[in-house]
Amino acid sequence: MNFPGIADKSNRWWGVVAGTLGFLLIGFAMAPGLISREPTPVPTLAVLAEAPTRATLYEPTATVTPAQPLDVNLPPSGAAAGGFGPDTFDCMISANEIIQIGSPILGVIESILVERSEYVEKGQVLATLESSVEKAAVRIAQARADRTVELESTRVSLKLGKKRRTRAVDLYNEKSMSLDLREEIETEARLSELGVEQAKENHLLALLQLEQAKATLARRTFRSPVAGFVVDRLMAPGEVVDKETLLEIAQTDPLRIEMILPTHLFGSVVPGDSVEIIPERPLDQPRIAQVAIVDRMLDGASGTFGVRMLLPNPDYSLPGGLRCRARLLPDGVGFAAAQ
Repeated sequence: MNFPGIADKSNRWWGVVAGTLGFLLIGFAMAPGLISREPTPVPTLAVLAEAPTRATLYEPTATVTPAQPLDVNLPPSGAAAGGFGPDTFDCMISANEIIQIGSPILGVIESILVERSEYVEKGQVLATLESSVEKAAVRIAQARADRTVELESTRVSLKLGKKRRTRAVDLYNEKSMSLDLREEIETEARLSELGVEQAKENHLLALLQLEQAKATLARRTFRSPVAGFVVDRLMAPGEVVDKETLLEIAQTDPLRIEMILPTHLFGSVVPGDSVEIIPERPLDQPRIAQVAIVDRMLDGASGTFGVRMLLPNPDYSLPGGLRCRARLLPDGVGFAAAQ
C-alpha cells in the first residue's frame, strides 16, 4: 500500500543528505592546497626604497604656465601710472557725510517722496507724517492771531478816556468838578491805557502760539539737511515710526578721502596741502584733493597715522566707495595752485 505524503518527505530527506555529502567531499578536495599555500610577504622599507617612484614612471609632457597676478583695477606703479611709484599710498574715497533721517516723534508715515539713488536738494521735502490734528491746531492759532477787535476796542476806549481826562482837568481847574470825580475819570483813562497794553500782549501771545503750532506741524515733515543722493529707503507709508531711520542721505560734494601714512612722514603733511588722487578704473583721471585733517595720535602697533582729505565733486561725476592711489605733491604747492 502506497502513502504519497510519506514518500515525498523521504525524498526530501535523501536530497538534503546528498547535498551535505557533496559539500564535504569538495572541502576535503581543496584542503591540501590551502594548507600548503604560503602567505604573501609584507614589503620592508628596503624593498620600498628600491622600488621605482611614480615620477620616474610617469614624466609630464605639458609645460605648466605660472599664475598671473590678479587685476585689482588700481593704477599700476611706476612710469605707466604717470609718475606714480613707490612713494604712492592706498586710499579710500567715500561720501563726506551719510545722514540718517529719523523721526523725533511717534507718528504714522503718510508719504515718502523720494526713492533710492535719487538726487535731493538741501531743504527738499523727503517724507511726511499724518498731521491732521496739527494742521487743525495751526488753523485755530492763525484765527487767534488774526483777531484785532480787542486791540481796536481798547484803543477807542483809550482815546475816549484821554478826552474825558482833559475835560475833567479843565473843569476841576474852574472849580466846576470835585476832586473825587476828577480822580475817577483819570483812573478810567489809565485803565484804558493798560487795556491797550494787555490787548497788545494777547495779540503777541497769539502770534507766538501760531509759531508753536507751525513748528509742531513742521516736525512731521522731513527735509534733507544737505544736497546729495538717497542711499537707502528703510520704511514705507503706513508704518509707525518712532526714533527710527526712514532714509539715508549721502553728501558726495565734497568727497572724503582717507589715507594711512607711515610714521616717518609725520610732520611732512599739514592741513591745506595738496594730494594727487587717481581713483580705480574706469574713473582713473587724476584729481587734486586738499588735506583737511591730520591725526595727532600715532598708531604704535602698525607705525602709521591717518590723513583725511576733501575732494571737490561739483558735477557728482565721481561716486563714493572707490579705492584710489594718492601721491603727496611737493612742498609749497597749494591747493589753489594745484587745481
